Amino acid sequence: MEARMSFEDQGKDEPFDEHFKSVQEYLDYFYSDVMTKYDEDEGVSMPWILDQFHRTFAGEKDFGNRLLDVGSGPTVYQLISASRVCSEIVCSDIHQGALAEIKRWKNGGENVFDWSTAVKYVSGLEGTGWESRQEQLRTAIKDTVLCDVHKENPLHPAVFQQFDTIIAAYCLEGACCNKGRSTYANAMNNMCALLKQGGYLILQSYIGVTYYVKDGKRFPDNLNLDAEFVLKSISEAGITVLETSVYETPERETPLYSDVKTLLHVIGKKI
Repeated sequence: MEARMSFEDQGKDEPFDEHFKSVQEYLDYFYSDVMTKYDEDEGVSMPWILDQFHRTFAGEKDFGNRLLDVGSGPTVYQLISASRVCSEIVCSDIHQGALAEIKRWKNGGENVFDWSTAVKYVSGLEGTGWESRQEQLRTAIKDTVLCDVHKENPLHPAVFQQFDTIIAAYCLEGACCNKGRSTYANAMNNMCALLKQGGYLILQSYIGVTYYVKDGKRFPDNLNLDAEFVLKSISEAGITVLETSVYETPERETPLYSDVKTLLHVIGKKI
């Protein structure tokens, strides 16, 4: 009988990107000691990131039940606060190995990355028990699907009804790196077409990157996003911007991966 690899094993040991040999190596580098580790480019940014998601989903807005996370990567931190509100979450990414990692975490697989520190931080903000919240997050993640934001329908060939809420955390700038602003604007349009009328977009983005570093060499990124262009692209995709907040990265002479200047959090509504 032919041996078949389960979806959860597919891509497990494939190179994650040009910097990391595997999903596990990527997660260990960026997310170990996630709440306290100092990153040369971003400082200690994770508490701010989680604070923004908590503040967003703890408010009085009706985010509905169905949420699409665009460009999930192999991470779930961006969904902790949302899972208290949205009971049906679909994770999407272009990298099958990243989605397989989420599936393994959801199913409580062996040797998966431990997100409990981030869950404990968010549950502390909420005043809830972290173990029950972690289980709530696992239960809320209903599906994983391949996604390419450069397609008119990013989820093709999968078929979904439009979603109540979309999260996109540090996704579009990676997908459009060095491909120009028109490509970014088009990807924003494609993504927002998946959002129903009256639905909410929650976006987090790197701002001010002019180059990335690989093997000690700088490679320019002609995307060079600024907040004004990101907000304009959101608006032109049919989304009304409701709130924004900004995190300033530390000043440094020699960036490790990029010269990112700020992180941007946006809440918008498709009106």
